[in-house]
Amino acid sequence: MTNQQHINQIKQFNRFYTRVMGIFKDKSEYTATEAMVLYEIKNKERCTAAYLTEYFDLDKSTISKVIKKLTNKKLLGKSIAEEDKRMHILHLTFLGEEVLNQLLARASNVVDQVIKPIPEDEMKKLLQAMSQIEEILQKNIKIEGD
Repeated sequence: MTNQQHINQIKQFNRFYTRVMGIFKDKSEYTATEAMVLYEIKNKERCTAAYLTEYFDLDKSTISKVIKKLTNKKLLGKSIAEEDKRMHILHLTFLGEEVLNQLLARASNVVDQVIKPIPEDEMKKLLQAMSQIEEILQKNIKIEGD
């Protein structure tokens, strides 16, 4: 198999998986990037814009726009780091926690609907295959922010 055939097969799988998971059908007022930023801020102690820029491998202006939008919607708060007054530590507000919990519940519901018809023996194979994909990629490529 040629490199181009590998590329085409991976792209085909990505398109298929995106459709299966209903990513384009999501009617949330928040983009996938915004949802992932909320999740990362919740789960990363002392999260900063610089960390998010590196972790998601996005440019500073994109992260800045996302943070500004989420702050304007009262989902994020900022505090000044004691060790460096130029650095802002990001945190979710109470409303931000509520919105993130709703987004996580919606995502879990989508996954539940997708996997519900899959028999247990095939589910084990699916999860093994997913673990193998993750293991191979982690072993062979450098992921920014990790």
